[in-house]
Amino acid sequence: MISKEFLTRYSKNVSLLLSVTALVMAATTLVFLFKNQNSTAIATADIQAVMDAQKLVWVQRMKAGEGTQVLNDSRDFQRKLEQVLARLAQDGNVVILDKNAFVAGVDVTDLTEVIMNELNLSASETVRLRQSLEDEIFSDFPTMKKDRP
Repeated sequence: MISKEFLTRYSKNVSLLLSVTALVMAATTLVFLFKNQNSTAIATADIQAVMDAQKLVWVQRMKAGEGTQVLNDSRDFQRKLEQVLARLAQDGNVVILDKNAFVAGVDVTDLTEVIMNELNLSASETVRLRQSLEDEIFSDFPTMKKDRP
């Protein structure tokens, strides 16, 4: 027959063992949840600025006599842009919003420069090309040129 003392000691050990097991399982679950949590970030991109930069490059190349190649490249541009955006979104686990449609947020990254680099576009070169084109256009209208900063 089992003594009362044995039952008392045994039940305390079983209770302690079950409590420790439950605690370990809870801790394991929490670690798993936090490690495997895939939080999605939000980023913006000024898509219009990217497209404007590409158009300025095309204008420069057309002036240099590369009209046929520019037309071929322009047909492929949308696909290239979509591929770059999809890859950046996938790699960074990020949702990319158009900068012009974004109102407010915290810790939002602007990917415009990254996208331009992926498409072999330069922000400084874009400024130079825009300035050159404006100078050329306004050369026929000196009074408008004076009003520009």
